[in-house]
Amino acid sequence: MARPPLVAILAAYNEADIIGAAVSHLVEQGAFLYLLDDGSTDGTVEAARAAAGDRLIGWESLADPAADRQRTFQWSRILDRKSELAASIDADWFIHQDADEFRESPWPHLSLAEAVGLVDRLGWNAIDFEVFTFVPERGGNDSARDPVAGFTRYHPAAAYDRVQVRCWKKGPLPVDLKSTGGHEARFPGRRIFPVRFPMRHYPIRSAEQGERKVFLERKPRFDPDELARGWHVQYEGLEPGRPLLPDDATALPYDADAARVALQVRNRLIEAAFPSVVPAPPVDLATTVRRIEDARARQIEQLRNLTLAVEEGRRDLDVLRASRAEVQAHLEQARERVATLEAALGDVREELAKVNRDARDLTRRLDEVFQSRSWRVTRPLRALWRMLGRT
Repeated sequence: MARPPLVAILAAYNEADIIGAAVSHLVEQGAFLYLLDDGSTDGTVEAARAAAGDRLIGWESLADPAADRQRTFQWSRILDRKSELAASIDADWFIHQDADEFRESPWPHLSLAEAVGLVDRLGWNAIDFEVFTFVPERGGNDSARDPVAGFTRYHPAAAYDRVQVRCWKKGPLPVDLKSTGGHEARFPGRRIFPVRFPMRHYPIRSAEQGERKVFLERKPRFDPDELARGWHVQYEGLEPGRPLLPDDATALPYDADAARVALQVRNRLIEAAFPSVVPAPPVDLATTVRRIEDARARQIEQLRNLTLAVEEGRRDLDVLRASRAEVQAHLEQARERVATLEAALGDVREELAKVNRDARDLTRRLDEVFQSRSWRVTRPLRALWRMLGRT
């Protein structure tokens, strides 16, 4: 067999009512299948194998036949096995797939496999998905209906389910699925394609199926350690005897074409450029475009205000520069005056030194005169002269 371009590694437990449709959809979209069964007892394996046909490249059971069927559900063990298979299977791209998921191309003229190939040629190696969680109509038994035709309304993904980087190109190193609880395939050099691909999710198909799935086959089996990590929050708040089905009154009508366009308008690059549009899911295309345009207008206004502030700052800087030049001119003048005064002070000091030298010379001469013999001999005559002069 030629190298598969796209392989979905699908893990399932008692999803016989939907897995056939999900696998058939994968095959129609150009994907191959590797099945991991976690001990199903309702014909899940048979339905998946029949739908996959020759596109099934392998399958295995994760259950121990000798173990209790109510054994602990270990999601981390399944994620590790998926990483191992992706490292060992010879294929171009892989999808981390569940049995109730339908993944599609954002371009209606391309199949999922063709769209993945285009992403590959453009240089990206990972794909994120936008989740549309479909709800059944109240009072109907939708478990036997075709999910594509039987469910027409959806809720946007919950906050914990918005990151869905679950398709990746095979590389030299294994991917890490476990650290994010399966929400992201992480590996060195990851480049996520900006446009998310649509993924239709059908976790609850009817009241009967939901009761069995949530209260018998899932919640009692969750691993306590994984619950402590914050995993398996999708069924929080659901209790036996209380309403189980999602509120279809607040669900939105699904328009596949509008959803595809909205995903291309509100892509990861737009979200990075306009963070204010990120928290709001794309209710409809017009609303999405208005949000982006409003965010763009706000950013343009902020840029205009910043530009004005920069211009004002430049003017203030020019004034400061002129003041600085004036101060520097005054400082230079003061330095020149100080230099002149220092020169004059040098002359004064030199003159004072000369006077001091003359004074010392005169003092020395007077001392010599006073100490001379002639001065001492003529001393009486000088005294008599002073006396005569007074008379």
